[in-house]
Amino acid sequence: MTSEGSGEWFPLPDEDVNRSASSEIMSERLDSLLPDDPATGVTTYEAFRIYLGGFMDLMARHGQPLSLLAIAADPSETLQRLGANGALLIASAIARCLRQETRIYDVVGRGQSDEAHGSYAFLLALPMTSETLARPFAARLREAMTISTGNLGGPWLTLSVGIASLSLETDSPEKLILRSRQALAGAQRSGGDCIWGHADTVRRIIKSEWHDSSQE
Repeated sequence: MTSEGSGEWFPLPDEDVNRSASSEIMSERLDSLLPDDPATGVTTYEAFRIYLGGFMDLMARHGQPLSLLAIAADPSETLQRLGANGALLIASAIARCLRQETRIYDVVGRGQSDEAHGSYAFLLALPMTSETLARPFAARLREAMTISTGNLGGPWLTLSVGIASLSLETDSPEKLILRSRQALAGAQRSGGDCIWGHADTVRRIIKSEWHDSSQE
C-alpha cells in the first residue's frame, strides 16, 4: 500500500496507460478546463451536469459505456462534531484523492446538494467504463479515499459509493445523477462503508415483489 495520493497501486478500470497521478500534470486533466467549485476545487454541479449530458450523447452515438459514481462520507457522530470546518477539510482530501486516482479524462464534480448529515457529496464520470468495470474500480478508489482522509478523520471515517450506468432509460444527465444518488443512499442504508449499484436496487425491488407475490 502506498502513501496518500501516490495513485500507483491499482490499475485503471479498462486500460493500461499511465494515469495523471502527479500534481505536475494535474492541469492536463479535462476537468481543469471546467468551472470549479471554490470550496472543494472540483467542477461545479452545473458545469458537471452540462458536461455529463454531452458525454452521454457522445457515448450513446458510438455505442460506448459510461458510468457515474456518487461518493460521500458516511454519517457518524464524530463527523457531526467536527462541524463545517472539519467537513470541509475532509471534503478537500476526498476531492484531491479523486483527482489523483483517476484518469485525465474522468471528471470529478460537486453534488447538487450535500448529505443531510453534513458531508460533501461528489460525482465522478467514468467514460468508456461499464458498471461491471466500475464496481471493482470504485472499491479500490474507496479504499484509497479512506487512506487519504484517515490522517484528518481517523479510522472512524468510512465512505460509500453509488454507481449508475448509461442505458436506454437514462435519457438525461439529471436521471443518471438521480440514479447514482439513489444508489449511494442504498449503500448508506445498508450500513455504509460499501458500494451499491443501480442494478442492486433493481434486484432488491424484483426480489421484494417476488416475495410479496409468493405470500398471496
